[in-house]
Amino acid sequence: MKEGQQHIRLQTGFYPDWFHKQYGISFDRKYYMDPETRIETRMAMERALYERFGDVGLGAPNPEPKPMITGGMVTLPAIFGCEIVFGEEALPWAMPMNLSEEKVMQLQVPDILNSWPMTEWIRQIDYLKGKYGKVTGDINTTGIQNLALKIRGDQLYVDYYENPELCHRLLRICTECVKQLFEFNYKATGTGAMDVTPMCDPRLACIPNCTEAQISNKIYEEFLLAYDNEVADGFHSAGFAIHHCGSVDEVLKGYAKVRHLKFIEIGFGSDVKRCREVLGPQVAVNARISPVLMKNGTPEEVAAEVRRLIEEGGPLDNFSIDTVGLTAGTPDENVKIARRTAAEYGTI
Repeated sequence: MKEGQQHIRLQTGFYPDWFHKQYGISFDRKYYMDPETRIETRMAMERALYERFGDVGLGAPNPEPKPMITGGMVTLPAIFGCEIVFGEEALPWAMPMNLSEEKVMQLQVPDILNSWPMTEWIRQIDYLKGKYGKVTGDINTTGIQNLALKIRGDQLYVDYYENPELCHRLLRICTECVKQLFEFNYKATGTGAMDVTPMCDPRLACIPNCTEAQISNKIYEEFLLAYDNEVADGFHSAGFAIHHCGSVDEVLKGYAKVRHLKFIEIGFGSDVKRCREVLGPQVAVNARISPVLMKNGTPEEVAAEVRRLIEEGGPLDNFSIDTVGLTAGTPDENVKIARRTAAEYGTI
């Protein structure tokens, strides 16, 4: 355990529809574009969580204003021209552009800092620093393949086999954008992980590889490993981190070749024990519990899953669990039993 840590850390994250359906809290365009609305919304969320789950350590009865910047995963896709869809009970979503081969081959690295929505985030950062003296959070870079898919669409998966030249050109442009955005984050806020996951040391450069579960390890190592390593090398003084959705098992051997890796977040269904063995004890691991289990399982099944992850997750001094993405209808008791079960372990 880390000094002062009393038990295995278990984070509880609710999807926007949970707050909207039960408390009328909205995550529409205004939430992202008006920093004061966002501050008020976050305080309302903290109060709601405390009223409901204060007995298991969630929320706060009298939250302080938090001058937070956030942009979801849409910043770089928007800069390239993707339509961004905002909703009251969902995260913002970038619609794929599905560019033709000809248009992809004509792409250039855009002027990120002088393009919307970066101009809006910069305005908000300046406002928050001016009023509150600080700003927390950072701008999500999205992952290299994530961004490439927003530009090219699902055709990218075919391109890996039929048009590798296009793939490398597009991935090169995406990598340059990701690097520039990480550089901005560190200059503006001092962090590179907060808008990706709360489980990571915020000082690390954390890249969200949300779509790598859809490719083979061969494709990852042939097309993406070098670019992840380029970003990792560029920010090695901070340390590199990966957020991976879905099972990590297929690309785990590739991830073992990523340099400067300090943290990895793995999706439900991953072989946690093998992950720890392959990456080594020095890499912190956050394992996720399926939101489907949290919503439809019994309290006994949820408790058993928490225990299983902890039993497979050692060494426990840098292991944690996340119940991210809890949707409306998730039983309160499942939330509470997950947190109480984690609190049973490692007490000192």
